[in-house]
Amino acid sequence: MPLLEVSKLSKSFGGLVALYNFNLAVEQGELIGLIGPNGAGKTTVFNLLTGLYPPSSGKMVFAGKDLRGKKPHQITRMGIARTFQNIRLFGNLTVLDNVKIAYQSGHNYGLIPAFFRLPPFQKKEKEIEEASLELLEIFRLRERAGERAANLPYGEQRRLEIARALATKPRLLLLDEPAAGMNPQETKELQSLIRWIRDHFQLTVILIEHDMSLVMGVCERVVVLDYGSIIAEGTPEEIKEDPRVIEAYLGEEGVAS
Repeated sequence: MPLLEVSKLSKSFGGLVALYNFNLAVEQGELIGLIGPNGAGKTTVFNLLTGLYPPSSGKMVFAGKDLRGKKPHQITRMGIARTFQNIRLFGNLTVLDNVKIAYQSGHNYGLIPAFFRLPPFQKKEKEIEEASLELLEIFRLRERAGERAANLPYGEQRRLEIARALATKPRLLLLDEPAAGMNPQETKELQSLIRWIRDHFQLTVILIEHDMSLVMGVCERVVVLDYGSIIAEGTPEEIKEDPRVIEAYLGEEGVAS
């Protein structure tokens, strides 16, 4: 059974069809790219999978469980985490607190232990802080743990958002344009980081990205959307040579890259 199985998934907003008859089966451990022009429906797929939008029709099954009707926090606890195209951090909180909040979302202390800060609560809080610092170390952010998240440079905010997503202990990680705003060197480092994250945390990753050097360099399978429908699917090499993809999205420059 695939980890994620999506069949005939569609989403309409009034008379506008954002996604039509989308099908995708994702095996455990895969690293998949989802590409296409702006407005092709890529982020709509993520919003449906994470419960931000209800589907108009179709099925979404994750680890054998139906995602339809689930709220975002329920889906997070099921094991799906995401980042956003527009960074969504708690800017006024510290870097450390941003990650700790994600860890804490998976724990239920009980009112009395939390209110009176009893030993079980203190023990768990210490464990969460240690785990958060370890995660920040991986993303080269430990030295900035006490700084406000809003004060981080853009590239480091991107890394913090990924770290926060990982703190929810997902099985499936959805990355929405993680290289947006990064310079070429940062993008190259991100490529190695994504592959390492997949292997180290034994995750499955779906990546939305416009930077074709990142997509072609890290993804094992690529799905191409245009006007809400899949027009191609295959290995990066197959996608780069597909006439439909070249016409709709890559162009000759994309093929050369």
